[in-house]
Amino acid sequence: MKRLVNNLYSFFKIIIIIIPFILLAFLINKDLVRSGTISFVYDFSQDSPVITNLFPANRMSDVNKVKDFDIYWQSINNEPVYFETRLPQTFDKAEVEVMYQNNDLPLIQIGLNNMGSNEWNYDFKPLENKLLDNLDWFKLESSDKALYQRKKQYLSIDQFLEEKDTLTNFAAYNYDIDRKFTIPNYLASDDYKVMDKTLRGTHSFYTYIKDEALDFVFTIQDINRAEGLDELKIKLYNDQGILIYEKKVDDDGLISKYDPASASRNINFYFEGLAEGAYKIVLDCADEIFFREIKTKQKYLTFIDRLYLVDNPSYSDGFIDLEYKPTAIYSTIPRLGFYTSHKEGKQLIGINNEVIEIDETHKNYYLTPSSMPVYMFIPKNDIKVFGQGLMSLSDDMYFNPEIYNLRNITDFSNIDYLITDYIKPTLVNGWQTGKVSFDLNNASVINRKLRFAISAPELNSLNEEIPVLQIKVTLTKEPLSLSEFWDKTFSYIKKKLK
Repeated sequence: MKRLVNNLYSFFKIIIIIIPFILLAFLINKDLVRSGTISFVYDFSQDSPVITNLFPANRMSDVNKVKDFDIYWQSINNEPVYFETRLPQTFDKAEVEVMYQNNDLPLIQIGLNNMGSNEWNYDFKPLENKLLDNLDWFKLESSDKALYQRKKQYLSIDQFLEEKDTLTNFAAYNYDIDRKFTIPNYLASDDYKVMDKTLRGTHSFYTYIKDEALDFVFTIQDINRAEGLDELKIKLYNDQGILIYEKKVDDDGLISKYDPASASRNINFYFEGLAEGAYKIVLDCADEIFFREIKTKQKYLTFIDRLYLVDNPSYSDGFIDLEYKPTAIYSTIPRLGFYTSHKEGKQLIGINNEVIEIDETHKNYYLTPSSMPVYMFIPKNDIKVFGQGLMSLSDDMYFNPEIYNLRNITDFSNIDYLITDYIKPTLVNGWQTGKVSFDLNNASVINRKLRFAISAPELNSLNEEIPVLQIKVTLTKEPLSLSEFWDKTFSYIKKKLK
């Protein structure tokens, strides 16, 4: 009996000694993620140590519980909302899977916060895009990409990818295509074009250069309706999205809201020696700055996402020489938004054969055109036209350099194929499940956390909500070899013992 007791004592003594090492090994293996893959799940039943609650709280409903079931969910009432996830090690990719419900919102997207000077530096990818889901083309789909064909030509996605470099009639949406946009047989223009429509505030646009100088003259005025300096920054980006030149235009010295509108100034923006390709120009300023005229030798000029038209009597207190004539816009934006701040901006707007009535101020109006491209007729101006896509003040100046990197589904008139890594969400028991993947090379990591945003651009205006049942984040990297694991283990222990 005494021998048995001694044996049990020795056994438990060994166990007590070993357990801390087993626990330490478990924690090290978990933190180092030797397998290369780790997943975190937040199901709203309780706070998670690895995925934060959705915030800010005032944009969320209370957490709800399904009666008689251990199932919890929370609704997004206003957008955007955010969440963060723990990053125990350096990873290469993150996959975000969301279980949710959506009735009428055309677009829901997930964004990853990336490094950059701008706090709102998010790379957004579609969780659900109803415009693409409703496209009635032939569709080939694999686990991570899909090919849409106007007419069935290819029997597999791989076959299409082998031949894509010989094609000019395809577009890519949320899919990396290593191909530079060029315009075949492009010839530079010798004549100046003048756009005399007055525009308000920040605008951005694409233009195209080949064997010519970049040559713009912007005529600006400051309306001085608000206190403070009103500066303008003109930024030039190449076709890789890299800022290559910036010009700062100082305030004219009139900074009081009681000052009259400033005199007009001509701002020259001239740049030689640019390689052939598409370039983006950003006019970065407050809504106090008005662009009275844009003069250029460039053949093409396509506005991005926004045009704020001014020529209307609501601005007669600042400018006496506005021309109150209608504006025509050529657009390939698939979902158009309209907004006015003044009663003088209430009007009927024609969109092809359709009409939308703007009868309230400070309210967003939306229309999904029945066909593309779109010709808009805006009789009274004083309208902000917005959406995710491109517009031009004349169809002969329109071009689309985003064709191999579509930010959203636009005009299909000149393409026969669309390649994308967007996969339509699945539907199970009334809940949709969508997935989005991100490369983490440029991710912003703060306090060992990644930050994500959930955005639905029309959520706030349509008074909808997005119930969310579960968020799952899967992080992946190359698995550690045994030698790498031991090296990192010893480094881990040394760091903890310091």
